[in-house]
Amino acid sequence: MNKKFNVKEIFSKMKIEYLIVFALIIVVALIFISSNNGAKTQTTTIDGYVSTLESKLEKSLSKVKGCGKVEVIISVKSGMQQVLATEKTEKNGEWIESPVLVNGKTVSLSENYPEIIGVIVVSEGANNLGVKVNLINAVSVYLNVDESKIEILAMN
Repeated sequence: MNKKFNVKEIFSKMKIEYLIVFALIIVVALIFISSNNGAKTQTTTIDGYVSTLESKLEKSLSKVKGCGKVEVIISVKSGMQQVLATEKTEKNGEWIESPVLVNGKTVSLSENYPEIIGVIVVSEGANNLGVKVNLINAVSVYLNVDESKIEILAMN
């Protein structure tokens, strides 16, 4: 009874149908798992996007003359927004717009990053008016936000 298993023998004895069913079960399981993680992934993506912007700004702004140590906080309005491809069809004299589907999935034309609604920059050198102006200008240009949405505060 000391028989070893040979993988080639096992697969040669299996019918191709069993392999296809097994592969389909795995694909369905992966789709189910990925669909349940959709909201979590989007939140993580937004957090990562905002974190990256904050880190890049902190690194760059800390190099501004007289600025010193810098911390940046960015607030966004909402999540990523998708622009879907749509098609118009006429039914009973009314035009109905519906998303374009390919293989049962909507077609996305683009994804728009969330709108930045506010930026706080805390800097050691913010008591200096020149430094403050430089920080406001840099943040406004980099993030393409109105200066009224930027607050520069001095560190204690």
